[in-house]
Amino acid sequence: MKMKKLVILALAAFFAMPCFAQLEPVYTSSDGKATFDVLGRLGMGYHITKSNDFKPGWCDEFFFNILQFGLYPTEHFGLELGVDLQVNDFNTKEKAFVQRDGLVKVADFSTLETLGGVDRKRSDFTVTSLGAPVLVKAKFEKVSLGVGAVASWNFAGSNSYWVEKGNRSLTVAETKAKVNSFSYGIVATASYGVFGVYFKYYPKSSRLLPEGSVDVSYSTIGIVLDL
Repeated sequence: MKMKKLVILALAAFFAMPCFAQLEPVYTSSDGKATFDVLGRLGMGYHITKSNDFKPGWCDEFFFNILQFGLYPTEHFGLELGVDLQVNDFNTKEKAFVQRDGLVKVADFSTLETLGGVDRKRSDFTVTSLGAPVLVKAKFEKVSLGVGAVASWNFAGSNSYWVEKGNRSLTVAETKAKVNSFSYGIVATASYGVFGVYFKYYPKSSRLLPEGSVDVSYSTIGIVLDL
């Protein structure tokens, strides 16, 4: 349910912000070769998820760019470094994410005694991170292309499952989850004006959850809005 609220907030921002969107960063050096921006980008993505332990439902990402630095030694080519606040959510309707020995595992809903007589059920695990993308960028008027890498510090995780009985939604259990502190991936971006798309690829060696937790690998496709 937390991710649902974030998505609603993000959608509202996407529709409202074009009225205030600005292409120019908050600071540009006199020679135009260095830029600095704050709260400059909002993004939402869909995780293409694979797992041997559960059948993924709708899995998504929400991120908000906090800081961004740009270095452009030439007019069209440069380097951009940023800091993003990221929330990644993974869910399934067939299993429940539960805690076992401090790790996130899956259990059949039928084995959980508190779930008798429910209409619908779903389970999520969520990881909150600070990401640091580093991109080589090419800019030509309103068109921008980028490729690079992102390293993330994963500082919080939780898992939960919830049910619906009639018209009432009930969170049955929510607990903190152990996460790997560090993960990394490859990023590609393309944008026109204030709107853009992105793709992230995370190799199998980059795990959000510790060894012994549920198996999950993913890539992400998404949209971004420059604010």
